[in-house]
Amino acid sequence: PPSAWQSAASSPAGWMRRNIQLMMERALHGPVRSYVSILPTYWYYLACRSLFRWANDVREADDDDDDASAIHVNLVAGHFNANSQSYLKLFVRRHATYLVSKGPALLHAVMVAAPTDLSVWLIASRLDNLESPAADGRNEGWHWSSWPFWALACSMTSWFHGYALARTYANSVETVCLLAGIALLGPELFGQSRPELQRNSQRCHSPRAKIAFALGGLSACVRFTSLAAWVPVGLIIALRSGWVARRDGTTLFNNRNMLHTLVGLCAAYGFLGLVLGCCIDRWFYRFWAIPFLGNIHFNVFLGHGSLYGTHPFLWYVYAGIPAICGMMLPFLLWELAIMMKVVSVWKGANKITSLDSKQDDQKDCECNNPRVTLLGIIVPYIVLHSFSEHKEFRFLLPILPLICVLAGHGMTRLSHIMRGRRNGGFGNLNHMSPLKSLIWDKGLFTSPKLLLVALILLNYPHLFYLGIIHQRGPIAINRFLASIIDKNALEVSQTNEAEDPQEYSVHYLMGCHSAPLFSHLHVPNALVNAWYLDCSPTCRSNPAMVCESDAFSRDQLGFTRTVYGSFDDGGCSEGNVIKEPPSFLVVMQDDAVVIGNVLTDKMRMSHVATIRNTIKSVSWHHQAYNDVSSYDQCILHEGCHDVVTLFSLIDIHSDH
Repeated sequence: PPSAWQSAASSPAGWMRRNIQLMMERALHGPVRSYVSILPTYWYYLACRSLFRWANDVREADDDDDDASAIHVNLVAGHFNANSQSYLKLFVRRHATYLVSKGPALLHAVMVAAPTDLSVWLIASRLDNLESPAADGRNEGWHWSSWPFWALACSMTSWFHGYALARTYANSVETVCLLAGIALLGPELFGQSRPELQRNSQRCHSPRAKIAFALGGLSACVRFTSLAAWVPVGLIIALRSGWVARRDGTTLFNNRNMLHTLVGLCAAYGFLGLVLGCCIDRWFYRFWAIPFLGNIHFNVFLGHGSLYGTHPFLWYVYAGIPAICGMMLPFLLWELAIMMKVVSVWKGANKITSLDSKQDDQKDCECNNPRVTLLGIIVPYIVLHSFSEHKEFRFLLPILPLICVLAGHGMTRLSHIMRGRRNGGFGNLNHMSPLKSLIWDKGLFTSPKLLLVALILLNYPHLFYLGIIHQRGPIAINRFLASIIDKNALEVSQTNEAEDPQEYSVHYLMGCHSAPLFSHLHVPNALVNAWYLDCSPTCRSNPAMVCESDAFSRDQLGFTRTVYGSFDDGGCSEGNVIKEPPSFLVVMQDDAVVIGNVLTDKMRMSHVATIRNTIKSVSWHHQAYNDVSSYDQCILHEGCHDVVTLFSLIDIHSDH
């Protein structure tokens, strides 16, 4: 007999409930946690898939979409002659690994980082025109006292911008959507005079504002936490649109105008962008993925975000903001102090510049100060994100460009002061010593160029270290494996005419999220099967389960024996699935010391290479380290690390 559920499903209400349940299961358990097709990386990989098929002359008639995309590739390639096409195909096959691994970073640099810097310039230019509409003409060296110049300098020299914007983070796309939206919302967000605002805020909203909030809906598809910035933006615009200028010169607040803007502009076009993002995901995945629902379900309702680490409530205030700001932090605090009237601007600069004049001091007290508007976006964003127990530096990336705008205003103040001192602020310098006269007269310490040099020197070394030296091992080891597999696959393809590609297995006995996988292991004519230790939320959230990554860190030797077999007399472990020894096994040096004998003696594996990962420690030079000629000798010896000596004074110990 049919079950109660089958009987209920036969009715229209039961059929609808069943389909809604299936749709929600797919939406919540599909590509959640920022895996959305709006990201440029997904479209790039889709294009690479067609490009590689074209380069390898692979056609599959049963895949209509791939055939359609291949047609576009063939149309583009049809403009080249046969010799050029052969050369292009050979180039793509030889550099396929590099195109897959580094292409997304280049794509983000062009489509995310560059528009973000441009938006910073546009926002600062807008605010500069609002605060000083009657600025003097541009004379020699005008850019050194320009707010847009210093805001752009802060953005382009920020170590965290250089580290994060070019990476395939969902936060990067959230950042460019927010900054582009704020740049488009210049008049509505930062305002003009109230009569002008009333004339420009009638029933018809500008196309720029509609596009801006559609971008806000798209950013909510990427990360729902972007609403922490877009909701304050919408409220500020709605409140500004509510002020009505009367004929007698007074102002009146109109609730109808405010609600019209809040619903007709902010909510309507934001929802339109949200629907557009969901439709793009539907076309891309062939089912309703709705990743932001899965994100909310995972982080808010289930609270699994805390499984990846927790921090105190004020961590963003005393650790997050100072770390990502770097040298901009003093200028940000200076701006905050001026806006809060904690300190007063140095009155001596009023004789030189109009930036800190009494009129500007009075404007600082006005509620429509554009810098206060920026603060009204930054502060709620930090406060709302502080309620989440799981905190990361990259979560603050969307507001860092706005911090660059505020810090750029502080640097503009300082540049005015420095130029004023150089142009006569000290009076006659004849009484000073020749050295002091040279320093101040030539502007060695009073030129704004010194501030730009300090920005570069205090940011780029951090970026260089984090981008090239720190934890470079995971990417370097995958590049090394890809080169070996590519070389072996090429030799096999030349000697064997079989069409089936050679299969290789790579096992990563390392911590959670230690190494990127197929983006750096894409090798033509080879199939790479990677296995890594499980640390998924399923095992983390279940107290009765022990994640594989935790089990390996507690007992490396016992875990290796369990996974690959006991290797002792008496056979294998009972009740466990024994894995075959892989083609390659990746392990950290400290763990290799423990399981090294098992790998070489029992599993019959040989040491292939040792890759530097990060700097272990720094010490004064010791003569005994000169005897270590190759760091390959250190792999199976406890306490031995690779040593690089600088100027025969300092020894840098590297971990592997």
